[in-house]
Order: sequence, then structure tokens, then C-alpha cells
Amino acid sequence: MTPLVLFAVILLSVALLLILGVLFFSLLKYIQKRYYPHWKFPDYVSVGYAEYLYHKFIKKDLPK
Repeated sequence: MTPLVLFAVILLSVALLLILGVLFFSLLKYIQKRYYPHWKFPDYVSVGYAEYLYHKFIKKDLPK
């Protein structure tokens, strides 16, 4: 395989990956607008809550 063909294959695969990514996230956006129009996804998780979940599910050192 010549370097030009290899470059073309790599470029085509990156382009296809980007196109598939756009299609996938467009589908997710469509599903959200169609079925969950008022659902608010949190932009962040508070540090305290993240630490609580870490200790509860990962380390499992919280008393029950």
C-alpha cells in the first residue's frame, strides 16, 4: 500500500467516524425533543454528592 492510499484510507475512516458521531448525537437530540421536551439534564454534579456516591458504591465504607 502506498503512503497516499494509506493516508486516504485514514482520512476516509476519520470522516466516517465524524459523520456517524453527528448522526448518533442528532438521533439523541431528536429523541430528547420528541419524548422528553422538559427534561433538564444537570450540567454538573456537586463535589459532595460525587464523594458520597464514591464512598457508597466504590469504596463501600459508609455505615448502613
